[in-house]
Parts: sequence; C-alpha cells; structure tokens
Amino acid sequence: MATIEPSQYKLNVKPPRVLSLIVLCAFAAMGAAIITPALPSISSYFHVSTGTAQLTVTSFLLGYALGQLLYGPIANRFGRKPAFFIGIVIATIGTIFSILSSTIGSFPVMILGRFLEALGASVGLVVCFTIINDFFFPDQARPMLGFMALAFALVPGIAVAAGGLITEYAHWQTCFYVLLVYGLLLIIPSATLPETITTYDPKALHGRYMLKNYIKMFKNRKLMAYAIIYGLTAACSYVFSAEGPIIGIRTLGYAPGTYGLLGLIPYIGAVIGAFVMIKYSAKISAHAIMVFGIGCECLATAVMLISFIFGFVNIATLLVPMAIFMVGHAMLASTSPGMAISQSDDKANASAVVSFVGIGTAVIGTFLLSLIHSHDVRVLPSIFLVAMLVMGLVYYFEK
Repeated sequence: MATIEPSQYKLNVKPPRVLSLIVLCAFAAMGAAIITPALPSISSYFHVSTGTAQLTVTSFLLGYALGQLLYGPIANRFGRKPAFFIGIVIATIGTIFSILSSTIGSFPVMILGRFLEALGASVGLVVCFTIINDFFFPDQARPMLGFMALAFALVPGIAVAAGGLITEYAHWQTCFYVLLVYGLLLIIPSATLPETITTYDPKALHGRYMLKNYIKMFKNRKLMAYAIIYGLTAACSYVFSAEGPIIGIRTLGYAPGTYGLLGLIPYIGAVIGAFVMIKYSAKISAHAIMVFGIGCECLATAVMLISFIFGFVNIATLLVPMAIFMVGHAMLASTSPGMAISQSDDKANASAVVSFVGIGTAVIGTFLLSLIHSHDVRVLPSIFLVAMLVMGLVYYFEK
C-alpha cells in the first residue's frame, strides 16, 4: 500500500507508510479478537463459568488500558520507534505465558499472560495516534485516522474468523502461537517507520512530572468528552466480541468455525464506515460525522433490543444490527480521537489519555458483562442502550 501524499507535512522526514501504521495499530485488536470464538472451549477446558472465561477479555483490556498511560511518556522520553520495540518484547513475554497456561492447566496464568500481551500490544494504538498527529496537519490526519478505522474493521473480523476456524479444526491454544508470530513480525514495520519526535523530554518518566501532565489532560473537558465518546463506542465493540460468540455458539448452536465466518458480517459494516471516512472525511465536518455515527449506533441498538425483547433471536437479528452499529463505530472511532487529541499540544500524552479512557471504558463494559452474565440475550443490547444514552448526553453538552 502506498503512502499518503498531501502537499505539505509538519515534519521534513519521509511519510509513515499506511500499511505499517495499520498493522501496528491493529496489534492489540488482533490479540483481543482472535481468542473470542474459543471462549466456550476455554470455559470447558479450565472448568470455569462462562462469565469467568470472559475475564480473559477483561484482563486483556485492562492491560490494554494501562499500557496507554505507559507509552505516552516512553515515546516522549526515548522516541516513537523505541516505544514500539519495548511493547513488542512485553507482548511476546505475555503470549508465552498464555501458551504455558494450557500446558500447566492454570487459568490464573492465562489471565496474567493476557494482561501482559495487552500491556505490550497497547503500544500500537497510542504511538500510531501520536505519529499521525506529529506528522500530519488536522485535515490530513482525518483520512489517516480513517485508515486506522479500516484496520479496526478488518483485523478483528479476520481475527474472529481465524479464531473460529482454529478452534474448530485445530485447538484453541493455536491462537496464541499465531499471536506470537504476528507480534514478532511487527519488528519489520516498526523498523521502517520514521522517527517523528522533535524534542526528547528527559523528565517524561519522572513520576510527579507524569502525574502533572496527566492531570492537565484529564482536566481538559473537551478532550475528555470526545475520549468518552470514543470509549463508549469501543466498549460496545468489545462487549459484542465477548458476548457475541456465547450467543452464536451456545445459544444458537453454531460451530465455532461457522460462527467465526458469520462473525465477519458486522465488520463489513465497519469497512463501509471506514471507506466513507477515507473518501469523504475532508469534505464533511467532523460534527456531522459524529452525529451520523451516533445515529447509526442508536438505530442498531434499537433494532437488536426490540428483536430480542419480542423473541426474535437468530443469527440475523444478532449480526445485521451489529453491522449497522459498526458503520457508526468506524466513523466515531476515526473522528473522536482526533478531535480529542487536537485539544492539546502534547500529542503523545493526549493520545495516551484518549486511548486510556477509550480502552478503560471497554474494560468497565466487559467486566460488568462478566459480573451480570446470564443466558438472557437481552443483556447485550441493554448494555448498548446505556452506552448510547451516555454518549448522546456527553456529545450534546460538550459539542
């Protein structure tokens, strides 16, 4: 894939390659999604409940969220590229723990491994956002963020399909070997990226200095408002990743491989939304995109909730509304982070806070799902409904 070629950049270095940014940004998305079709098998293998098995998603997202606050200061202290290499090492260690967990039959070791995987893989999101905002002017950054949304559209869908096929025809542990290879291969695109930091900050990792910077970010109301919107749409996406396979495999009776392939349907919607962003984001105001994205998600939530309330529970009423939801998700996920980061001159720490709030919200959503998990399929759209109500209020008061 070629590089974006606008007429002028902020920095006098070679442009970052779009493909490199996509595969690096999707690092954690791959890790989060590939294991979800295996959740019923993990539940049976370790003799734990379905809600407990979903903690593998929650622990991953917890590491993902905390990692956001780690890599902003690292990227400011050592540079953007060294931050990637540090993340890859941590993720590799975590994946090895996850592989060992099945060998020794220890579910807590898997939880630890998933946490470390995400702590390392989280480097992709925050540093890619930072590089884009370092290098591109705001109008140029929005199409680039559209490409990142495309990554979030394609990679989780491919990961879910791959995870389902691996679980059915090989063994769910094989998913972790795939993640191990994927992580190690990311050394190549990391090495090819330009270094976009202009001034290294020797105090970036000092505790009080970090705290002062983060407090400043958290006090920025507009930054936090757009970050919360990003977090709510991300939370719904991850809640579906955790609960969708349970409904599809256990409630509706689909084989993991079949569900994995059918699970690509929602991500078709995300691809559509991402392509709209890439092509039209420079021509449409950011607020118009936000309104349309929120509208898509509200419509999808209403259709799924009403269908489930009246007993129409099938693969179509599960996946088709989710495809509509993902159109809006792609638009919000590529617009709200950029709008949030633009509220601050410190792009690395702003990116870190936005990503932390976004993934932290997803942690809360999946943790609540594991606590209240029941065989009532209405739980899924009910969580979506609460998220949409909060999202609408935040946008209305802070637009």
